[in-house]
Amino acid sequence: MRMKKRIKILYLITGLKIGGAEMVLCDLLKGLDKTMFEPLVVSIIPITEIGQRIKKLGIPVLSLNVKFKYNPSVFFRLISIFKKENPQILHSHLFHAIFLGRVVGRICKVPIIISSIHSEYVGGFLRNRLLQITAKLDDVVTIVSQKAKEKMVEARAISARKTIVIYNGIDINRFKFQDRKKREKNRKELNLKESNKVLISVGRLFEAKGYPYLIEAIKILKKKYPEIVLLVLGEGEKRIELEKQIRENNLTKNIFLLGQKNNVSLYLNASDVFVLASLWEGFGLVTAEAMACSLPVVATNVGGIPEIVKDRHSGFLVESKNPLALAKKIDYVLNLSPEIRRKMGEAGRKIVEEKFLLKRMVKNYENLYKKFSEKIK
Repeated sequence: MRMKKRIKILYLITGLKIGGAEMVLCDLLKGLDKTMFEPLVVSIIPITEIGQRIKKLGIPVLSLNVKFKYNPSVFFRLISIFKKENPQILHSHLFHAIFLGRVVGRICKVPIIISSIHSEYVGGFLRNRLLQITAKLDDVVTIVSQKAKEKMVEARAISARKTIVIYNGIDINRFKFQDRKKREKNRKELNLKESNKVLISVGRLFEAKGYPYLIEAIKILKKKYPEIVLLVLGEGEKRIELEKQIRENNLTKNIFLLGQKNNVSLYLNASDVFVLASLWEGFGLVTAEAMACSLPVVATNVGGIPEIVKDRHSGFLVESKNPLALAKKIDYVLNLSPEIRRKMGEAGRKIVEEKFLLKRMVKNYENLYKKFSEKIK
């Protein structure tokens, strides 16, 4: 019996450093049905951490090997790859890859072009206009939350008719609640005392995450909780500025920029509250990960966060750029009884299980590929 030929999908992404969109792509590829689909990944800039993880899955990863994303040679290099690989579906992630993929994909007559937007903000007016100008070149746009879709439609960067929402998914076997004994062990490993009130925030050290406002909130909270601790997991271009702000506010014994960590679940399970101070978000993957670990959440009311966090049920929402509001809500959660915090954490876990499972996200993308593959001759 002759086996049906697999559908070749070329995944084009701006880069493969550790970040939300990059992690989503890695998780998608991990769960993708390889008997039906043949994936290939191409990064515009050199391959880094996530690229190596994808390679370990047995999936080919190529790079256009340019350090400058606007290098005009990327067009010719990508054309060469398309002609050699002849993909039936092009699935692009992040602005530069989407713009480049749309243009080169049509030049090379790729049958199906899919663009995935992972945020409600892609970089301002010029980028929105470039997305608008090239919108007719792809077949469908996916976006990670309803709020992000509304914002991007309002900015005229995407068409409501052509765009569908596919929520990101969480591996609930990797992110899950650990019992009290394991929690105590985690805290001991991290040199945390039982008397510490431990907050955690996860995400790149860049403007969108609003860390300066979170540092100001910790400054306020320190007056009441001298031993309060904030663990920040992530790396980025704002590190030096944030370190300076921490020093100037005498918070070096309270706030720890721990860099990139692979065992995020361990840190989540050593903490009391997850905090997200973002100025904008597409989905807020780390928030769902924290909820999967049954942590109560305090987060800013931006982007897709209200679609994840049910206010006063699984956590609390506050306005962005408001350190005092953030501090007050964190203080409120820290003063809740252990029983109420436990129930809040359990409610968060249930939301993730009902709406944000990784296997559901993978199935949604597979169904999308199948639907459009009917157009492939």
